[in-house]
Amino acid sequence: MNLVIGGNGGLGLSITQELLSRGKLVTASYHRSSQALKRLKGPLLKIAALDIQDEKRLAAALAGVSTVYFCLNVPYQDWYTVMPQALERVTSQLQSGQTLVFPGNVYGYGKFQYLPADERHPKAALTRKGKLRNELEEKLKNQAALRGFRYVIPRYPDYYGPNVTNRVFGPIFNGALQAKTISWPVKLDVPHDLVYIQDAARAAVLLAESGEAGEWHISGSGAIEGREFLNIIQDEADSPRKCRALPGWAVRLAGIFDKEAKEFHELLYEFEYPLLLNENKFMKRFPEYSPTPYKEAVKETLGWFREQRE
Repeated sequence: MNLVIGGNGGLGLSITQELLSRGKLVTASYHRSSQALKRLKGPLLKIAALDIQDEKRLAAALAGVSTVYFCLNVPYQDWYTVMPQALERVTSQLQSGQTLVFPGNVYGYGKFQYLPADERHPKAALTRKGKLRNELEEKLKNQAALRGFRYVIPRYPDYYGPNVTNRVFGPIFNGALQAKTISWPVKLDVPHDLVYIQDAARAAVLLAESGEAGEWHISGSGAIEGREFLNIIQDEADSPRKCRALPGWAVRLAGIFDKEAKEFHELLYEFEYPLLLNENKFMKRFPEYSPTPYKEAVKETLGWFREQRE
């Protein structure tokens, strides 16, 4: 049995779909909305409301589960109050024989010290979110050692795809469908790894079911510059190639009125400098894994955004 916490979100939904495609029993939990999950059907799926603050219901949800996918996510400004307590509540109830998959990002590295960055890269974050991410991962490792459960951290660059509607990729795909000028943060011509959300899910499930543990980089379909990525989207949407770089000062200004924009501003360095991950460790272990080409992934993503507009 698998439990996907945050199953209604981008990665949680894709992991749920991946598990179902493999014939696995899945409980996909949600907190406020189950809208995306309601599109999934079948006898292997159970959809359940779950408030992690309710320790009795959490304990019941974790009972008999072999693998837990921690895909809970909240707005950036709520990370500091929600994520530490949520991770503590989950890990404090896990036991030997269970696995926790804790999807990761690159915030904890700070500005990359070498490229492509492998799993040994120093965790030298200077931002609040990067430091918090490192604290969460240390807490996870300590709890795993104490309680005897296995943990896996698949570490991704930014991901995009169906049901990924964050402040970067939501406006990009919706804007392309409306033939608008679309924006990319800071610089259009800096190489950047991006991972398709369904590839990210497949990698997470591969790691969970392999018995492997620890940290693994998953880099996507190869580095791409922002301008090229946007042009692929606009070509597939049959819209004109109109794009621009969104300067840091504009994000800072938006942050005066928008808490999430304020939090996003401290991550703009990721778009100012190259962001490249070394995934040799993962590919050597899983040579059968093949990421989706950009054009195919973009086509599927635009199809999902079109459906939401209808």
